[in-house]
Amino acid sequence: MIRSLVRRSGSLRKTAVRGAAILALAVACARATQFDRYFAQEQWADAARAFAADSSLRGDEHALYRAALLFGTPGRPTYNPDTARVLLSRLLMRFPRTEHRNDAVAQLALLDHLVTSQRAAELRARELESRIEALTRETRDLRARADSTTAQSDSLRATITRLETEIAKRDEQLKALRLELQQLKEIDLRPRPPRPIKPE
Repeated sequence: MIRSLVRRSGSLRKTAVRGAAILALAVACARATQFDRYFAQEQWADAARAFAADSSLRGDEHALYRAALLFGTPGRPTYNPDTARVLLSRLLMRFPRTEHRNDAVAQLALLDHLVTSQRAAELRARELESRIEALTRETRDLRARADSTTAQSDSLRATITRLETEIAKRDEQLKALRLELQQLKEIDLRPRPPRPIKPE
């Protein structure tokens, strides 16, 4: 009989534990906010809207931490490192003993590093864009000068060709004139036959 009572007591205890677990789960489900449900289903944009709409979540350390992850994870459509940093700072200030403290500190350091790297990359990108723009201008100016020089060279080549043609003509004329002069000189230098004397 005692054994029977012990068995029954153990069975009741198990049933009570199960009941308490089910009740706790039911309470947890009942307390889960729309933000929690969207976050669990990885509906990031909906979760961000739900967090923005429910001001009571800013007083919940777990919601603050999840919201910081929502905005602080690169690759998510909700990624906004500035918002994530504000939320993590608020979490650490309002809940200094939070169970998320170590993760929040590490996440904050990571975000600071990412923001610094991003700003450095943006600065370098601006410098590169400025240099590219300057080089593009210089290249355009050099092309214009090259085109102008080519046009001048073409003009000079045409002028030189025309002058060479004129020189060739003059050379031919000179040659002809020299030949004619030579012929004239030869005529002048030839001994002339004596004139016949006319009888009187």
